[in-house]
Amino acid sequence: MNQRKIEIRQKIKKIREQLDPEIWDEKSLKIQKKFLSTDYYINSKVIFTYLNFDREVKTDIIVKKSLEDKKTVCLPYIDWENKVIIPSEIKSFEEIIENKGIPGPKYLKPVENIDLVIVPGVVFDIYRNRIGMGGGFYDRYLKTLPVKILKIALSFEFQVLLEKLPVNENDEKVDLIITEERIIS
Repeated sequence: MNQRKIEIRQKIKKIREQLDPEIWDEKSLKIQKKFLSTDYYINSKVIFTYLNFDREVKTDIIVKKSLEDKKTVCLPYIDWENKVIIPSEIKSFEEIIENKGIPGPKYLKPVENIDLVIVPGVVFDIYRNRIGMGGGFYDRYLKTLPVKILKIALSFEFQVLLEKLPVNENDEKVDLIITEERIIS
């Protein structure tokens, strides 16, 4: 693996981990509200999102609002053996458990007709490249999606670099990055 990629991931993860809880809450709220006000959200019917861990941008309000709006909400069901994620429907927060510290659905209820994917990541660049946690789960999943399905990253501004990330052919871009300060498309 690219040493520069590892260094960038570690550096940004460290900054994210040290984020003051109040600032994390405040910026996450701003990003979630910005996402919920987009036509992308409003016009979607089936949303595949992550539930935050490890100081990622929170998505709890998005999940709650999506359920209230009667949208189909999917979380990543992780098949650790095959190293894949499967979008799996939840109907409430009671259907969520932690698996190896990662929140996900209790039950495997696969969903195929997804409109929009909220993609986690550790670091992004202004060209919409992303570096994730290093397992390749999302990159493998995103490669299987039709081009028409929108891939949106939620990110704190400090996670978006001006320099192009050292990505390779296995790394999948996102279509849009929403931070507390801007939308990068």
